[in-house]
Amino acid sequence: MNDLSILAAANELPDGLCLRTDERDYSFGDIALLVRERLERIDVLDTRPRCVVARADLPSIVEIYALLEAQIPFVLVHPAFTQPERTALFERVAAMDEPLPAECAVVLFTSGTTGCPKAAMLSREGLIASAVSCAANIPLGPGDLWQLSIPPARIGGFSILTRSLFARSAVGLPGKFSPERFVRKLSEQKATLSSIVPTMLAMILERFPDWRPPEHLRALLVGGSAMNMRLRKKASELHIPVITTYAMTETASNFVTTPYADRFKAMDGAGVPNAGVEVREVAGALEVRTPALMLGYWGRDRVRSEDWFATGDMGWIDEDGQVHVRGRSSEMMITGGENVYPSEIEQQIETIPGIRACRIIGMPDDVWGVIVTALLVPQQEPLPEEGLRLALASMLANYKRPRRIAWVRELPVTASGKPDRSADRLKDVDLTVVHYTSIQ
Repeated sequence: MNDLSILAAANELPDGLCLRTDERDYSFGDIALLVRERLERIDVLDTRPRCVVARADLPSIVEIYALLEAQIPFVLVHPAFTQPERTALFERVAAMDEPLPAECAVVLFTSGTTGCPKAAMLSREGLIASAVSCAANIPLGPGDLWQLSIPPARIGGFSILTRSLFARSAVGLPGKFSPERFVRKLSEQKATLSSIVPTMLAMILERFPDWRPPEHLRALLVGGSAMNMRLRKKASELHIPVITTYAMTETASNFVTTPYADRFKAMDGAGVPNAGVEVREVAGALEVRTPALMLGYWGRDRVRSEDWFATGDMGWIDEDGQVHVRGRSSEMMITGGENVYPSEIEQQIETIPGIRACRIIGMPDDVWGVIVTALLVPQQEPLPEEGLRLALASMLANYKRPRRIAWVRELPVTASGKPDRSADRLKDVDLTVVHYTSIQ
């Protein structure tokens, strides 16, 4: 039976392609040899969790596969962390009094959208369940190569390693992302799958407006944040096989995806639940039940895979089973007594020709509670005020329309790369008041 064992994979497919880098190809036998050498230097009797600064490179992958082989739990650390950030995380791990459960394979810190990042404990069984569930929609096996364009310190990147190992397929290391490098490496490495975030796809199509993917690319998974309909339609026109995903660290990566057969269509919504996954709406909030669910947060109560897990997202499920995500419940703003979801507004505004990206922020106000404020990145030059005002009024309910706007060169993000909607980000921008008095 397949497992997350590089030694078992090497025994089954010693000459099968495991890893492709700029320098050379590595078979499962090659990587297994490097893992054996690493295991000789690891004290397997010391089962304390190791901290791994996980880069998309050969040493990091060998370290991860070695720890999985030895069944020693490890904590993934993002390579972008500064030394003080790494030190703080190491100290936090060292200060944990509660030992990790015996079933725990890896600990990943969440993105911290609701405050301090939480340490999600994932089991080997959960990682395998996620791999099986994903493969039921997106076929994966020997002969495939999944390009690793997302850091393996995040669940989107780490799951590429575990799914590929489980399926005995290969991983490609394209190097630091740029539109030019991504397009070139996709062809050079003969990638059949790749995973990116919407911003990366937008950058690729801005640099190469007529880009069409190579025939060997079967699926381009796009997740991490909402993908607006304009970008979906552009990808569909170019025959790019996009599979949108809805994922969480707590669920060992995606649990909702575009059906594989629909990957060339501009589908609305995040997709449908993966095999073995249930999603339901409770009072406007989304909950999931999946065998890939985490063991719990380190230092907090355990959870069970048969439990319903509150995603923290607001959304709904339509009559076709498509899951729609409105936005994080923690990001909901109340303006004049009306509920506003920033992600929902951003997706609408980003469909306006001439606007490349949008960030909605709530500006505190004594009368309204917050004033809906938009930071806008133009595709070229800022749009004329009247044209923008008419476009906003035509697509958004009165209470959702931005009352303040500013044109900026780039949007603010947090240290983990997530949208930063802190009102502090409005202090250093030149805001313009938008009046809708003549429009109903």
